[in-house]
Amino acid sequence: MPVEGEESAAPARKPRINEKARQRTRTKLLRAARTVMGSKGIEATAINDITEEAQLSFGSFYNYFSSKEEVARAVFNEDAVLMADLLDAATSPDAGIAEVVGVNIRRTIHRGLTDPVWGWFLIHSVYSINDMVVTMGIRLARDLETGNQSGVFEVKDISSTVDCIVGGMLYLLRQILEKNQPASSVESMVHFVLLGLGIPREEVERIISINLDDPVPV
Repeated sequence: MPVEGEESAAPARKPRINEKARQRTRTKLLRAARTVMGSKGIEATAINDITEEAQLSFGSFYNYFSSKEEVARAVFNEDAVLMADLLDAATSPDAGIAEVVGVNIRRTIHRGLTDPVWGWFLIHSVYSINDMVVTMGIRLARDLETGNQSGVFEVKDISSTVDCIVGGMLYLLRQILEKNQPASSVESMVHFVLLGLGIPREEVERIISINLDDPVPV
């Protein structure tokens, strides 16, 4: 207790963190990482490449990310959420739920085959399957439930089905990138998945033949 007649010491004030400024800096690092990693690839990218592109000091990187893989993960997750939103927005109102699921799986795997950040992250990161389930898998679970409710699909366990589809997508992506399977295996996988969901073979053939020459941009 303070002695009578003495003033109590005022509690030390903690400096306010400007969250908006922090978010702006983090966004600059993410955009710079996306630019550099997209052009050089993740393996060839150094942290100072990212900070130079962002016009920030080298040390500022470690205020937001602990490693190159962590920033690659953040770039992937941001991209994946945006792509999921764009896939939803691009869905034709005339498309049935089987077409939605088939086309979205195809677009997602093809993105991993053509985008260096996605390809590296999905193949090499220990977080890839969990992050895919959180970002893209949640939408897939929603679509499977829609298919069940409309009587189009026959899925007994949606969560396990999502895990199997996402795991299969990642394994196939690795096989294609390592030249063990041709890119046409993507359509073969979708063929297998849709048949397993209870879609008639003729409709499956139609869905896997849909032209994807105009992919959804991110």
